[in-house]
Amino acid sequence: MWRAFLVMAIVTVMSGCPGTVSPQPVQGRTTVEKNTTYFWKVASSTLEWGTCSDAEDFRASVSALPFGMNSFLIYKTDPEGKTAKAQTCTSLDPSTCSDSNSGIVFVVGGTELTFVRDLLKEPLRVRDTTGMERDSTCSLTQLETWTMRDNGPKFELDVTNSLGLVADTADGGAECDLIENSLISRSPNMAGVRGCIINFKLAGDLR
Repeated sequence: MWRAFLVMAIVTVMSGCPGTVSPQPVQGRTTVEKNTTYFWKVASSTLEWGTCSDAEDFRASVSALPFGMNSFLIYKTDPEGKTAKAQTCTSLDPSTCSDSNSGIVFVVGGTELTFVRDLLKEPLRVRDTTGMERDSTCSLTQLETWTMRDNGPKFELDVTNSLGLVADTADGGAECDLIENSLISRSPNMAGVRGCIINFKLAGDLR
């Protein structure tokens, strides 16, 4: 019933990485440069669970965001320095970059960049009394909030995924309750999905 939770990453893997084209790293700066492409090399990726079910089937398909030796988080600020678009590049050269198809556009506030994705909703699958699978009248909701912190020579990115259940029909609330209670009953920590927060974290260095 629980499919992989969707977190749309914007990590670019590049085969060639010549040059250093990001702005000179300045620790303690208070704003990002305007009309500038930033290349951040990913050095670590971790996953933190909040108060969420620890049922095996619930957590099985969730893992930290993957990265490799040439994985980068890249964005370009606009001429006013108010927003920054995620980029896809083939090397550490802004001329090889284009806007990412992720559609992620950060709002810039000093050296902190934020993005909130539209609420995602997916009907949950359940089995009826005959053993047949069907879409339930209850959906899993996911709200992604991205917070990118430019710490000068280093960066931190938190992608917070807040989960919940919502009824798709007037009488769907009862099915949501059944799904939640079933999950709680098979969870050693006696938690469910309502109010569950999963935090995906990336960190690394300016290149």
